Amino acid sequence: MTSGPVVLDGHIHWGKWTADRDGWPHCDLPLIRRVLDRCGIDGAVLFPTDAADNEGLARALAPDPTGFHMFAWVDPHDPDGTGDFLAGHGSRIAGLKIHPSLTRLRVTDDAWRPFLAYASRWRLPVIVHCGRWEEMAGWRFVLEVAEQYPDASFVLGHMGGDLPAFQRDCAMEMAERDLPNAFLGTESIREHYSLRFALDRIGPEKIIFGSDYPLGWPAAYLAVLEGADPTEEERELVLGENLLRLIRRRRVD
Repeated sequence: MTSGPVVLDGHIHWGKWTADRDGWPHCDLPLIRRVLDRCGIDGAVLFPTDAADNEGLARALAPDPTGFHMFAWVDPHDPDGTGDFLAGHGSRIAGLKIHPSLTRLRVTDDAWRPFLAYASRWRLPVIVHCGRWEEMAGWRFVLEVAEQYPDASFVLGHMGGDLPAFQRDCAMEMAERDLPNAFLGTESIREHYSLRFALDRIGPEKIIFGSDYPLGWPAAYLAVLEGADPTEEERELVLGENLLRLIRRRRVD
């Protein structure tokens, strides 16, 4: 583990994927701990795969949650199941994860509203997958809900999408709109120049490191950050401080 400022991976999937994701790698908690240790990372945000096994992740973390922050996977097709889990584990939930592409519902769909309201009530961060399927998972939809729910924080996954043009356009729009509760996650981003552009355009305080493990290797994305030639202040903010600030905003009453 690191001896300097805390380093956190803000985007790790725990568990097994559904049969629809045949060939996607699985991982359990011991493996995640070993990988983080190998990569020099102190802790991480964990959420389930598309199997939405929130209960399983909570059980896995119960004996020793040290270093981990659980985000609940929101399944809009099973709102009662997700709602029951949040009601029973609310104090242990550090945030929510929404994946419009895998659930096939835009984040602006009414089905997400109860969970966005929950995040707003408790001032939770919400990680929202953004991808190439613009009609379903375009970054503009996330900025729309960020404006509607100012008490929640929204992390736009993959810096707005897995293409440099998406990343650039998203950073430019965020700079123009200057939403205080909108952030970019670096998971799966290979383009160091896109990251440098975002650092300069929206500032290092709006960017959160993530790897998308087990779909990505954490050390590879740490190297991408280094390719962006960050200052020490930028490095500390992106690698841990920004994420901790979002998690610590949680309302406790």
